[in-house]
Amino acid sequence: MTIKKFYRWSLYRSLEGIFFLFLGLLRLLPVDFFRRLSTPTFKLLISILIPRRRIIKNLAAAFGETYSPATRKGLAKGVQEHFVKNLMDCFLQQVHPEHARAIVAIKGIENLEAALAKGKGIIALGAHIGNFVLVGARLGMDGYPFHTLFRIPSEQRIRSIIDRYLVPYFHQHIIPSLPRRTAVRQILNALKKNEIVFILGDNLKRGKVQTLLFGQQVPSPRGPVSLALRSGAAVVPMYLIRNYQGGLHLMIEPEIPMTRNGSLSEGITQNTQRIVDYLETLIRRYPDQWNWLTVRMRRYQANMGQQQLKDNGYRISDATEL
Repeated sequence: MTIKKFYRWSLYRSLEGIFFLFLGLLRLLPVDFFRRLSTPTFKLLISILIPRRRIIKNLAAAFGETYSPATRKGLAKGVQEHFVKNLMDCFLQQVHPEHARAIVAIKGIENLEAALAKGKGIIALGAHIGNFVLVGARLGMDGYPFHTLFRIPSEQRIRSIIDRYLVPYFHQHIIPSLPRRTAVRQILNALKKNEIVFILGDNLKRGKVQTLLFGQQVPSPRGPVSLALRSGAAVVPMYLIRNYQGGLHLMIEPEIPMTRNGSLSEGITQNTQRIVDYLETLIRRYPDQWNWLTVRMRRYQANMGQQQLKDNGYRISDATEL
């Protein structure tokens, strides 16, 4: 076993142990006592998985001197605190089936209905912001057929845990992102049935379309746009954020129209940039609820513009890239 494989095996076994330990405690203890007991461990876990130092570095690269060092530290702390609360809600959902319905208010359901009325399915555009795990749970509770594209580890034990303990309690189907062609086929089949497929569009590390985020070039995935252009599905942004009073709101925004100009490559490039522009607006609105680790930000570049993107060119992969 290589060092990398041993590290991954050790990580999976640790997370597996933590999951079963706290799931067992939650089934035995009153909720308030469970919160007090588990919160310190959740904070430690999030501090490891979402390190504050990297968040601060990306905040500085995105906003420059707009935020003071003290503000950046405060925002980074807020990111971690929000994820602790979101993790707690995910545990509670497994023991109390109506938990998501009780804590999440839906706003913009008319936008969802308008998109479904077109009959070609919905690509629900999400991001690692707020409690993105409960988006499908809340809509699934109301009877909407919901699928989530999710990168599932190849290890069978982890897949078994997801199938047995997560899927039944979160009212949605999971579409593994690998292998890609199988994922594309499952997504297109769901869209043909006029169902909802939730795709996180902010994985901005390995995509093949060069776009601008906070004035910096980032490699963006072409998946959401490519699937929308192929299927005719509506691209509808959805995200679940926490307000200052602690309440959760599932925000469903109007459809993002896709430009269809006859050239597939140009259409993918233009529409992917449109999606990244939307994501940047969303992140600016809730900088303390995005995890800031799905992108590699460099240094602050206030004057970088669209022309530099054109000058440097771009590459687009085949149609199965997600």
